[in-house]
Amino acid sequence: MTSDSLLGSWIVEALGVAGRSASPLAVAKLVWARHEQDLRSAGDLLFTWQLDLRSTAAEMVADGRLSVEKSGDWTLPAGTAAPAPARRTWSEDEILAVVEGYVAMLRAEHSGQPIRQRQVLADIEVKTGRTGDQLERMLANISHVIQEHGITPLSSYRPRSNVPAGVRPAVEAALGV
Repeated sequence: MTSDSLLGSWIVEALGVAGRSASPLAVAKLVWARHEQDLRSAGDLLFTWQLDLRSTAAEMVADGRLSVEKSGDWTLPAGTAAPAPARRTWSEDEILAVVEGYVAMLRAEHSGQPIRQRQVLADIEVKTGRTGDQLERMLANISHVIQEHGITPLSSYRPRSNVPAGVRPAVEAALGV
């Protein structure tokens, strides 16, 4: 696979994860989050991938496989199939990123401070490369663990009891229990 077709598939994948439309910066962050190891092992592509990503996007626009909104966001045209993100287990780093975000929001809510939920979720999404739906489910799992410790969970995430492996220890460590 050439680097152009590889980068093109990563653009489509990132836009699929982002809901079919995203800024070039968000696409680059998602590509990095999902393919850092691939980029690091691809020789000179590690040093040129962001420029190559933009030129590949320009080629895709010229071919009609991508459109650019007035805002500058890249969008998959109607009828373009975005691949479903592959289901994968949560890594320890991903779990820690979500737990840290959850605990920060929990502390803000319990102390009466404003919660910057959208910003926290956007940061977690970039760190993990996970979709909003995946994050919502994980946050609900964390609510369940929080509740198990006798703490009132975030009101926006109803507890779900199917807690993945690794979540309980990460929550306990974050709470200092």
